[in-house]
Amino acid sequence: MTFKSLRAVAFYIGLTCFISIVVFYGVFLAILKVTETTWLGEPPFHEATNVSSKQRHVISLIDTGADSLSLRLKMIKSATKSIDLEFFIYELDESSRIVTQALIEKARQGIKIRVLVDFSLAVFKLKPAYAKLMRDSGIEVKYYNTAAITRIFRMHHRTHRKMLISDQKDVILGGRNIADDYFDLGSHYNFLDSDVQISGPVVTAISESFDLYWNSPWAVPPDESPEDVAESDISKPTQADLELLISIQSLQTKELSTTCNDVRFITDYPGSGVSYRKVFPAIAQVLSEARSSVTAESPYLVLRKDGQDVIKELTKRGVKLQILTNSLKSTDAYYTVAPLFGNLIRIKTNGFKLYAYNGSPMKDYGRFPPMSERWGVHAKRAVIDNDTTIIGTYNIDPRSANLNSELILICKGSVDLANHMRSSIESRIKQSNSVLDGNDTPNFSALTADADWASIFMMFASMPLSSMFDFLL
Repeated sequence: MTFKSLRAVAFYIGLTCFISIVVFYGVFLAILKVTETTWLGEPPFHEATNVSSKQRHVISLIDTGADSLSLRLKMIKSATKSIDLEFFIYELDESSRIVTQALIEKARQGIKIRVLVDFSLAVFKLKPAYAKLMRDSGIEVKYYNTAAITRIFRMHHRTHRKMLISDQKDVILGGRNIADDYFDLGSHYNFLDSDVQISGPVVTAISESFDLYWNSPWAVPPDESPEDVAESDISKPTQADLELLISIQSLQTKELSTTCNDVRFITDYPGSGVSYRKVFPAIAQVLSEARSSVTAESPYLVLRKDGQDVIKELTKRGVKLQILTNSLKSTDAYYTVAPLFGNLIRIKTNGFKLYAYNGSPMKDYGRFPPMSERWGVHAKRAVIDNDTTIIGTYNIDPRSANLNSELILICKGSVDLANHMRSSIESRIKQSNSVLDGNDTPNFSALTADADWASIFMMFASMPLSSMFDFLL
């Protein structure tokens, strides 16, 4: 065979591969669209998915992980009737051990306890053998969406909601899961996150939304596991557990406590389908009311056209917008930095400032000396016009908008809360690099500064796929 013939064969093979990829991508998108918007129809209505209250609520902003863990333990200890927990991640590490032990102690006192954990295989740790130990102590456990990986479209729907409810009167909700990395205890990496503790009438709706998810067909009890896990693995305190518990319980927490008389709680409806997603439209609606400024924080900033349009609409009206997100140094999710890197020119607009966290420990931040040298932002929150705050589980990415179940809490009219949250975000911005500043040329290097070469390589290598499949990010 001549060289010319070989070149022709290679060309047709390459063309065939390219066409196959395009066809596969088109079919994939078509099936996804049909699956998400048509087959499942309109969701039934439930009052707990969108509730507003003009009554007085006590609300506290919790910025440090150690404070958040301390308050969780206090809420568990003070419960007299019930405790409900729902999380995307429930680890099996030091912080989760002392939380689990506290729950077991309360269950043995006759307190009703329910734990709902997402079954995403990428992060799932609370396997049936451990769930059985909890059930044997009187704790009810369910998994959310146990669809096999062969159910390509169904498996992508997850509950990303995070909450702990005590006696249906007090709740902590926000960005933190149950794991050391969220409580400033990770030895290799830690998250800068944020929660709120709230009490008042809206907690009834939040509790009802937990019931909605707990009783949905997506939530199922774990299978009986033949695997044997020694009880001491999780339920019996070790010396390390006791020492950590003493350290956490001795903290004098310093969270801001204030009041809010205009509260709104929004959550997505359980189940897969764009029509089930209620949080993104609510956020878009609140942003459309912004008059002067928006300061936001999100671990990811993956913007498709609708997200880009929101930014352009805000800045076109003269609203000053600043967003803090992660750099490649401060996150291991290189595949989310890739589309941001590629979109900087498109989202650059006058009035929009973008910052990337530099990955270092915060100065004068925590209760303990930094446990790791690498930190990243994980809070999902925003301040609008210096009097409105949004906080919850919603990341600025297509997955939160279209696939996950999320929740947010909106407080209007509390200047104290807004000032404190904005100050907290801006303190993190001080340890960040400017990526976009008004209408200047994008600072691409701010996204890759101090990142290792392996991460940089993976980011660039993932750009084609992250662009094609950005709706899954």
